[in-house]
Amino acid sequence: MKNKKTVIAISSFVAGIIVLIVGIVLLVLGLNKGPAVNDGEYLVEQENWTLENEDKVVWDFTEIGKGTLTTNGHKNDYEFKWAIEDGKLKIETDWLYELENEYEYSLDQSEGVLILKADDKEHKFVANQ
Repeated sequence: MKNKKTVIAISSFVAGIIVLIVGIVLLVLGLNKGPAVNDGEYLVEQENWTLENEDKVVWDFTEIGKGTLTTNGHKNDYEFKWAIEDGKLKIETDWLYELENEYEYSLDQSEGVLILKADDKEHKFVANQ
């Protein structure tokens, strides 16, 4: 009987040590992970976004929900409103007339790349910091 209690006590102690080590590892990994920034905040944090191979097309997400864009190197700038809903980037531009566009998007924060997809076309924007 005494032997059985000793085995249970040692097993409980070892299991407790293992749980403690796993907890410490997870805590350290969580603390070293840096703060995650949501997509909307990241779009605003970057100074502007340039369409790949078209340096005159620039989008600037100035604040959550607002921005400006140009298609001709800032000869004309247009204001737009934007929102991210259900994995889509919705843009309402105050152009010569009001335009409403909706894009499926993917954002690679580590590379500073925004890819917009609509109507079988893909547009790649690069962050300019």
